[in-house]
Amino acid sequence: MATAQRREQPPWTRPESSAPLPPLSIYNTLTRQKDPFVPLDKSGKKVTWYCCGPTVYDAAHLGHARNYVTTDIVRRIMRDYFGFNITFVQNVTDVDDKIILRARQQHLFEEYKAANPKITPEVLSATEKAWTAYFTKIAKADEGDLTTVPSTFEAWATRKHEPLMALIHKELAGESVEGELLDEDASKLKMHLNTLFMASKALQTPPTSAEEFYGTCSSVLLPYIDSLNKDRTYEPAVFSKLSRYWENHFNEDMATLNVLPPTTVTRVSEFIPENVAFVQKLVDRGYAYPTADGSVYFDIAAYEAAGHHYAKLQPWNRGDQSLIADGEGALTSDKASTLPTSDSSLPAKKKADQDFALWKASKAGEPSWESPWGQGRPGWHIECSVMCSEVLGGEIDIHSGGIDLAFPHHDNEIAQSEAYWDGCASHATADGRHQWINYFLHMGHLKIHGSKMSKSLKNFVSVRKALERGGGWTPRMLRIVFLQGGWKDGIEVREGVLSAAKSWETAVNKFFTNVKALVTEETAAQAAGTHIPQPWTKLEADLSKELDSTREKLDAALCDSFNTPLAMQLLVDLISTTNIYMSSTTNLALVKEIARWITRITTIFGLDNNSSPDRIGWTSEESSTGNAEEIAMPYLRLLSSFRDSVRALGISDSKSDSAKELLRLCDKLRDIDLADLGVSLDDRDSANALIKFVPAEELRAAREEKERKAAEREQKKEEARLKREEEERKKQEQAKVDPVTMFRTEEWSEWDEQGIPTKDKEGEEITKSRKKALTKAWEQQKKKFEAYQKTVQK
Repeated sequence: MATAQRREQPPWTRPESSAPLPPLSIYNTLTRQKDPFVPLDKSGKKVTWYCCGPTVYDAAHLGHARNYVTTDIVRRIMRDYFGFNITFVQNVTDVDDKIILRARQQHLFEEYKAANPKITPEVLSATEKAWTAYFTKIAKADEGDLTTVPSTFEAWATRKHEPLMALIHKELAGESVEGELLDEDASKLKMHLNTLFMASKALQTPPTSAEEFYGTCSSVLLPYIDSLNKDRTYEPAVFSKLSRYWENHFNEDMATLNVLPPTTVTRVSEFIPENVAFVQKLVDRGYAYPTADGSVYFDIAAYEAAGHHYAKLQPWNRGDQSLIADGEGALTSDKASTLPTSDSSLPAKKKADQDFALWKASKAGEPSWESPWGQGRPGWHIECSVMCSEVLGGEIDIHSGGIDLAFPHHDNEIAQSEAYWDGCASHATADGRHQWINYFLHMGHLKIHGSKMSKSLKNFVSVRKALERGGGWTPRMLRIVFLQGGWKDGIEVREGVLSAAKSWETAVNKFFTNVKALVTEETAAQAAGTHIPQPWTKLEADLSKELDSTREKLDAALCDSFNTPLAMQLLVDLISTTNIYMSSTTNLALVKEIARWITRITTIFGLDNNSSPDRIGWTSEESSTGNAEEIAMPYLRLLSSFRDSVRALGISDSKSDSAKELLRLCDKLRDIDLADLGVSLDDRDSANALIKFVPAEELRAAREEKERKAAEREQKKEEARLKREEEERKKQEQAKVDPVTMFRTEEWSEWDEQGIPTKDKEGEEITKSRKKALTKAWEQQKKKFEAYQKTVQK
């Protein structure tokens, strides 16, 4: 838990510049407010930016996409809209506790599977031991829980954690859980319960496939097998093979998502000597100290005693032990050393809980490098400080990353970097100390069921799986979701979010498609010598004012800390206004200007990677053939013109069978043959059909939806027909009843000569009102019966 006393952020020093700058303000985590952006560069053009990159031990998921795509959006706006020249440095963490654990455990697991290709009793016994070890550690069992075994686990979990188990069963059944929101602790517990539940099922009824068994039980087996090999050593390739594979995997995913590559990529493994030198300088300055095991820690007390402020970003979290422990890594312990030292003057362990590792002494099974303190490796936090400082120096404009990195990672980066660079500032600061970063940008989380999407919670969907399984997720759709959600706020993965993005894309796509088709048609007419009038009326004047107003509003939105949700709304509002204008006139002059401007903005946002000047629209995500439309258009125009003529003939004599067949063939050419090729024809009453290029999948989907609705209409018509027939049948059956006998039931005891009841079943005379109603019903039935008899006689 965080300390009860809330600590305030220290004063921040705004950079000064006399260069002309756009009125851009950026939400700065160092101040928790929007600050005017002033780059360090005296010309006001160059911007230095360091971005925390991936820790490469698994596939990139949608949470990573949220971070890096959103960062890319902001970077593109600064570069392509505001005109800054950006040096963008992004690291790859290829030396880290998570990588070491994953590489080591996977290596051991592959060995184990190779040695045990079949699920034998010995494998089942080992897996049950692994299951028990996992349960004991994760479930935090009390004495009554220690008797829980795989066969009794479900009953135990349902009794102790019924809501979470109900959620697990829903997910396994494929039911929607969209309304279920969990905090991070509940999500983590649910993950562990699911792991134990699935493994318990596999232990009770082992699958026939060894691959399926190992896949289901891997999460309990991996840490157990690792624990049996504590003193083993590994070749460096075991660790580098994993990190290199996932780094390439990450880069491919980012390219698919149209994320610009960094100006410079830095890898921890390539900066080890620089890490050692950086740590040594901190030790020499009195801001760090070695321990007896060969580790080195940052001394927060000494740092603050020198007048520095620790935890500038989130000072209220500085006492949160769970965050501190997470930042130190899974392999951190007080028994770190395998290389004991005889220097008794050094502390046995770190002086204070908040002190963090700069250099970690090696243990068996971990990669290591030489240092003045013995074999070891860099701590997580120091890596970014070293690489950022080596490439960009001691003062940087922007540092960015996910909001979960703010404390302790980024706060620790700031502390060790400002301790390292103190005294080297090019300008005075509010507290007289070094200001390493001027603007800290933190991207909001992508949440699922209320918790951030992360590998550790196992609630993530990889980028590739999300794109492969369809359902509307495309690189462009993801980017639209993030643009509509803003860069610094969290986004919950919900159906409504995707629907809103799809609606936006559809509106823009239809606009681009219509304008391109009309422009193509106009160009062909001009080439044929047709004069194209361009009147300037009140319609044009109003639309021109709307364009100017939208440009101003969008500029204000982007200057307001990259307010992309407002910018996206402004674009569709302008499209709506333009569509209304297009329904009133054929003048395309202003329409083309608007379409080109919207194209430019969407390109700046990264929604298309085609940078051709003076173009309209974006390229299809299904095809990269740039000039295919231009090549195909003359042939399509000829075919469409022929179809228009045939269709006109059919309409002129629409009652004849031959004309009906011609119209059917014209519709087939439009709705099936050309649609399957990605060509749409819009028939018009007073002009030739408008030819548009639309992704074939989109046209097929529209056709299937149209057919589905038509089938629904036919089904409803058929149901109505059957209902009418049933009602008519009932009427006919009712008409067959002789009115004399219609009331001869147990409900009555006496009747008159016509068959109308006079007494009820108890022998009581019926009331006058009841007699009147019965007589009326008898007369109606008499008419129906007589009509039926006449029909029979005929």
